[in-house]
Amino acid sequence: MSNENYHHENLKAELIKKGLKLLDEEGYEKFSLRKVAKACSVSHTAPYRHFESKDDLIMAIAIEAHHKFNQCLEEAVNKYPNDNKSQLKEMGYSYVKFFIENPEYLRLFFLSDFADNIKKMNHEDETFINDEQPFNTFYKAIERCQSEHQSREGDSVDPNALALSCWGLVHGMAILIAKKDFSYAGDYLELVRKILWSGTFLNL
Repeated sequence: MSNENYHHENLKAELIKKGLKLLDEEGYEKFSLRKVAKACSVSHTAPYRHFESKDDLIMAIAIEAHHKFNQCLEEAVNKYPNDNKSQLKEMGYSYVKFFIENPEYLRLFFLSDFADNIKKMNHEDETFINDEQPFNTFYKAIERCQSEHQSREGDSVDPNALALSCWGLVHGMAILIAKKDFSYAGDYLELVRKILWSGTFLNL
């Protein structure tokens, strides 16, 4: 297969892959389709076969990142189909693991100069407003856990308070570990699992 045909057949995926790396390194203002084209060894006009602008490419990067992230959360849910608490614990572990292994996604979603635009896309674009949005997967698990607790104990737990508590804990751990702000000689993920599966987390 010639190099030209390779790029023609795989160009969109390659633009997304190299685009993420370049966006992470360069930041939004310096990011351009021309630079991504150079990284992919294609002509500067080639990306326009798939993307109208750099924002269009960044949208595609964000959609793919959200899909991968949501997939790992759904796998955590499926691991414990009949145990709502364990679903949330496993989702928390998967959340931290995903961002430790993919720090470029963590920066894209939360720490980059384009993070606010990503949040805006989440609220306004129909591509994001569906059942594959990671927060929807997470919040549905919160609601199941809250509903189970209410049926069993008779008292109500505020799902928003529960969501903030769970998300705040795992997000904080992901940030601290991914940015290497927390020094630890052992296995970070084993430590995270120990925290999440302790009796104090989700003590409903």
